[in-house]
Amino acid sequence: MKVMTLAALLMQMTSAGGAGSEGRRAGNHVDLVGEGHPRAVKEDITSLKGEITSLKEQFRLARERQRLAAEEKQRQEEARYGVTPKATPAAATRGAGASTHP
Repeated sequence: MKVMTLAALLMQMTSAGGAGSEGRRAGNHVDLVGEGHPRAVKEDITSLKGEITSLKEQFRLARERQRLAAEEKQRQEEARYGVTPKATPAAATRGAGASTHP
C-alpha cells in the first residue's frame, strides 16, 4: 500500500511539474544555475511546504473515507446477520457461560 501511495505522489508531482514549476522541469536544473537569486530557494521551499500540506490533507480525507466505508460495511453486516462480525459462531449459538457438558 505504501508503494502505491509513493507512486501516486511521485506521479502527481512529476505531472504537475513539482513545486515552483514556472515552465521548469527537474532535468533543466543545469540551465538555472546562473540565474539563481537569493529568494528562489526560499520560494521553492515555501511552494514545497504548500504541496506537502495539500497532499497531507488529501491523504487525511482519503483515510477518513476509508474509515467511514469500513464502518458502513460493518453496519450492513450487523444488519444482515443480526450479530456483530466479531462474535464467534459458538458464542452466538450457546448462551454466555453455558457449558457444553451436562
